[in-house]
Amino acid sequence: MKKFLMAACMMLMSVAAFAQQGETAVGVNLNYGMHSDYKNFGLGAKVQYEFIDNVRAEAAFNYFFKKDNLSQWEVDLNVHYLFPIGGVKIYPLAGLSLLNSKVSYMGFSSSDSDFGLNLGGGVEFPIAEKLKANAEVKYQIVNDFDRPVISVGVAYSL
Repeated sequence: MKKFLMAACMMLMSVAAFAQQGETAVGVNLNYGMHSDYKNFGLGAKVQYEFIDNVRAEAAFNYFFKKDNLSQWEVDLNVHYLFPIGGVKIYPLAGLSLLNSKVSYMGFSSSDSDFGLNLGGGVEFPIAEKLKANAEVKYQIVNDFDRPVISVGVAYSL
């Protein structure tokens, strides 16, 4: 399964690498992960590239703050299909995630990384000519750590 997910990641990155034109945006997110035993906030950064009309790839890095001796970070590669409705864009998303969890207690620590899937959707709306805000909900299916993640953020079109 991990080899399949790694191959899918490589294909996603190669599609974005060979794209010739499209809108590029960079942004930041405030995230809230809601695992049944572990809920916490995080910050993230993202890069988006629209490689086909209404289809964009997004690469994101999110760091979740340490809580109850557990800290996490994730790298996401998602694809959005944009439905423009008036000035707003609504999108479903699907993608891959690499989630790293680290437990530290009394000077000892252990970490683990797992690949998983992202499924969800979001909405974005313009704030200014090159600035847009977004809200997003995704469900991460990661080995033993499935959870929904809610994000709000802004992105600047380059």
